[in-house]
Amino acid sequence: MFQQYEQLEQQIAEHQAKIEELQEQMAQAERRKEGVIAFDKALVNLAAEYRMEEEDFFTARGDLIVEWLVSQLNDEDAPDYVQTLKSRVARHLKREGGAPRRARRVVSANKTAEPKLETGHYRNPYTGATVEKKKRNPKGLNQWIDEYGLDTVREWKI
Repeated sequence: MFQQYEQLEQQIAEHQAKIEELQEQMAQAERRKEGVIAFDKALVNLAAEYRMEEEDFFTARGDLIVEWLVSQLNDEDAPDYVQTLKSRVARHLKREGGAPRRARRVVSANKTAEPKLETGHYRNPYTGATVEKKKRNPKGLNQWIDEYGLDTVREWKI
């Protein structure tokens, strides 16, 4: 019975220590918040004093801000707003097409793209030969296109 009482007192003491620790963290956060507010007011006053816009201050510090943000991108303990900013930038780049993650395939100058023909069977009226086109143009069909022209070969579809 006394053992349970001592265990309860020990748990109460542990919880009170945790409460004090959390109160100290809360006081530090409050001091940081006051510091940010004071910094913001000082920035506004400096901008007014030197007849500048706040954007001028941000532009002047832009490179340092970018370096800091880039260093935070792979940090697991980065603040939530860094992850939010990362996802928003990625979404914007994707929407604008400005994120060239993979290089697009470019047809080289010596290899031209094949002419587009519908799938099916084609019969050459001059030779009587028949060629079936499934996905890509067969070699014989490409030879006919080179020899007779694409429009003519299109008419040979059966």
